[in-house]
Amino acid sequence: MKKIRALSWDLIDGVNESARACYPQEFICLLRQNDGVVDEMVLIPGTIYGDSHAFINMWMSPINLDISGTVHSHPGYSNEPSDDDLIFFSSWGGVHIITCQPYDRSSWKAYDSAGRELNLEMVD
Repeated sequence: MKKIRALSWDLIDGVNESARACYPQEFICLLRQNDGVVDEMVLIPGTIYGDSHAFINMWMSPINLDISGTVHSHPGYSNEPSDDDLIFFSSWGGVHIITCQPYDRSSWKAYDSAGRELNLEMVD
């Protein structure tokens, strides 16, 4: 897997649209990168969306070296990771995005597997 160097604005727009569609439940999916740019959501069959949680059935995830992390939404106005988020991040490498209300281009943050905020380049 290539080192992640950037995120796509199209990805962020798609994530926020999905989060709005799931609201008030949390949205979650995996992320895929192409040539170091995280630009694709991977929806997993059997994913559970709830009011204060979301769960990916990892047995249904693809065997793919380009999976580069996760994204999920918070139904409130905080995009800071919870303790449960940090545990989840630590079991998956790569980049982890959390978006929150109002689900727009300024309402998300990216984190590494230790929960440290990432500042990645944004590309069209």
